[in-house]
Amino acid sequence: MATTPEPIQILEAGCGRAWTVPLEGIRYRLTGLDMDPEALRARVESVGDLDEAIVGDLRTATLPEGRFDVIFCAYVLEHVPDPIVVLENFRRWLQPHGLIIIRVPDPDSVYGFLARITPHWFHVAIYRYVFGNPNAGKPGFAPYPTHYDRLISFRGMAAFCETNDLYLREAVAHYQFGRSMRSRALAWMTSILGRLSLGRLSGDHNNLTFIIERRSP
Repeated sequence: MATTPEPIQILEAGCGRAWTVPLEGIRYRLTGLDMDPEALRARVESVGDLDEAIVGDLRTATLPEGRFDVIFCAYVLEHVPDPIVVLENFRRWLQPHGLIIIRVPDPDSVYGFLARITPHWFHVAIYRYVFGNPNAGKPGFAPYPTHYDRLISFRGMAAFCETNDLYLREAVAHYQFGRSMRSRALAWMTSILGRLSLGRLSGDHNNLTFIIERRSP
């Protein structure tokens, strides 16, 4: 008699207000960890898709070793002053051969460069007046202050994996702009600035996605 497989244990690290990955037909148990209690409360009360919600800092949270099959972390590490501590935690919390999926703005892209050199109030203004989010910057709403440690670059992530028994299976550069006219204009502007930088900054993408596997102990 066939046994029903156990659900995939997924940690959404820095879960915020919404889960953006469709997993129809897959049995999974979703744990959300976020240090913003307002965002997590809204997630629980409005969306209700978390099997477990934990308020905590990714750097200091205590979770069982090897608990998760997948750790998903999207647009969070650029806001963390010490991302190496977070990645070390991810490795401990992950099963052998489990996957870490990380999405971050590329600090070596035009978009990442502008985000690094501009103040937080400017980021709030962009979210409100370009992306049309009137709640931007309010408690429980992005954008959050950024730090952009060099670890979250392609070279930084590859080096971390090499020295921490992790396998960088794939690194993908891609755009993450919307389809509105303003978003298209922003994408066009980053492309032009990338050319003007004479190759120092990438204008053909703004984000990186890393897929990392934990090796056997």
